[in-house]
Amino acid sequence: MACQLPRPGDQRCARHGPCKATASSRSRIAGAGLFRRTLRAALERMIRVFASGAHIRRTPLSYPALAPLFEGKIALVSRPEEADLYVFAHVLDINQASRAVVEDWRLRRRPVVLLSEEPFWDTIWGARPLDRQIIVETEYGALPVLQLSHQTCPDLFAFEHIPYYVLTDHRFANAYAARFARNAARSAAAWRADFEARTVGISFMFERRPEPHHHRHWPEGDLTGLCAWRTELAIACPDEITERLGRSWHGGQRRQAAPDWHIDKLVILDGRARIIGALENTHQPLYLTEKLFDAFACGGLPLYYASPGHRLHQLDLPSESWINLFGLSPEEARDKVLSQDFSMTVFEAYRATQERLRALLTTDAHWQEERARLGAALPRALAQTLEAA
Repeated sequence: MACQLPRPGDQRCARHGPCKATASSRSRIAGAGLFRRTLRAALERMIRVFASGAHIRRTPLSYPALAPLFEGKIALVSRPEEADLYVFAHVLDINQASRAVVEDWRLRRRPVVLLSEEPFWDTIWGARPLDRQIIVETEYGALPVLQLSHQTCPDLFAFEHIPYYVLTDHRFANAYAARFARNAARSAAAWRADFEARTVGISFMFERRPEPHHHRHWPEGDLTGLCAWRTELAIACPDEITERLGRSWHGGQRRQAAPDWHIDKLVILDGRARIIGALENTHQPLYLTEKLFDAFACGGLPLYYASPGHRLHQLDLPSESWINLFGLSPEEARDKVLSQDFSMTVFEAYRATQERLRALLTTDAHWQEERARLGAALPRALAQTLEAA
């Protein structure tokens, strides 16, 4: 254990008496104090960000619903030379960075930040999702890049009540308020009768992605690509009780092209199937999108994939109210789904979960506290990036 001085200027070590390391200890303390002061100064002034790339609409800085959180803290500028740092949302956008960005970086050495909300992009295109710092090649030369993602910046994406993605649009809160108020009013017996009357066994609504490159796994990060796995599961389930919805299965318009794709999804799935696939495209312990909440909002028993360390377990939802397929092959997962028990115990748990989600997602203070947390976390993460540059 390192020696610790009782107070500045004291020549004695708090644990060992006179200490030869006193001078170096004071130096370390002074250095830590300088870091705290400079970090405080960075947080007290506006951080100027040049945001660029085809995917830039998918960062915390891009959503109108989140914009008020960063007023007076972060300012978007129109030219790289005006910025304190450059922000991208996708590694491909850094590959395609403009000459202006690369040349300005060479001149001023400002930090290049990959601010990624999407583990799917980090794992498939980034290839090194566990690394805080990576090197990315561009047409004009290589750039050192700092990754701020679910995996490398938990301070930004760890949540207390409401997961990050559900904060990005007010439509989520509005849609859930009505549906969970309705669902929480139903008894276990009413849910059982409702399930018995349904004609669809299992609904899957996600992109069909069978390609082998989606099978990515970093066990040391509890990080796994699920796109191919969930596609194999959907195909393995019997056709007579399974529906597979979406353009990638049957053609037609992309769901995201609808004026409000989320409401469109809820209307289609509401009360439709006994079981709804709520599987993410990537398993990451802090990554929880709207999918699980949507399945419960629509009154289906969700299929999910969550390791013991996944944040979902801390939401205190009874385990009988959803089906956890973690660690199973697609065939094993299919067999577990097909053997699902629909006893009264399940519907009691399901009723309790609906009440739990009503309390979680319709309490204004939860949304306010989570927004305030995010509003402080992102400026802090960017300020720390500047101080480390």
